[in-house]
Amino acid sequence: MIRSFRAGLIGGALLLGLAAPAAQAHSPYLLPSVFDASDRTLVTVEGAFTESFFTPEVVMKSDTYAVIGPDGARTPLTPTYLRQLAIAEVVTEKPGTYRITTGQRAGRVAKAALVDGEWKFFEGGKAPADAIDMQSITTAEVYVTRGAPSDAALAPAGKGLEFRAVTHPSKIITGQDAVFEALFDGKPLAGLAVTLSAADDRYADAKAAPKTFTSDAKGRVAIKVERSGVYQIQARHRVAGGVGQPGQSHTYALTFESLR
Repeated sequence: MIRSFRAGLIGGALLLGLAAPAAQAHSPYLLPSVFDASDRTLVTVEGAFTESFFTPEVVMKSDTYAVIGPDGARTPLTPTYLRQLAIAEVVTEKPGTYRITTGQRAGRVAKAALVDGEWKFFEGGKAPADAIDMQSITTAEVYVTRGAPSDAALAPAGKGLEFRAVTHPSKIITGQDAVFEALFDGKPLAGLAVTLSAADDRYADAKAAPKTFTSDAKGRVAIKVERSGVYQIQARHRVAGGVGQPGQSHTYALTFESLR
């Protein structure tokens, strides 16, 4: 069962407030004009930061935009940058699944320190003496499929924070678990908090809080949505740097569509 979404949602905001939790910070996303490209040889994808999915607020620039095709080959993309969003065109002439990615984009650096086992961020002169520099690293991805789904584009990059799709993204069904494996540098990441946000905030009487799921000991997390639509899942993982190197605050975001 392949999904299609005629995105009238063409339309993310300022860079990832490092000090804020994932549910409150500006979030990255990629959104395709369709998820089911069966009748398309070209798909348009937008990239932005937002506080309300999927309304663009600040353009997401990256030197590493790319598409991984059904054969597993990676091809660079050259997006057009507007003030609120980036737009990239992806050729989908061959059947199978395509993975569109921003690649790992480096963001701003902030002061951070471990407080009671958790990373806390500080502004200006408020940082404690043991604070270190922490740089944001952001990756946003989305999958589209032409014809029957294929698996080559699903292979992990093996670098930084990412989700390996155990359930094929083009086979996510409303009311059933969609399983992903959280990885960091190719290894399973247990205990990772993953937030789920829906696309229809603007039409709700009250903005729903994102749901949170946690990866198990094998790094796997099962996401279930009860309503068909477009969703974003996102996670953050922070690590200290080596000698003379800043730490890194990794954010990974994946957009997907769920239909009955």
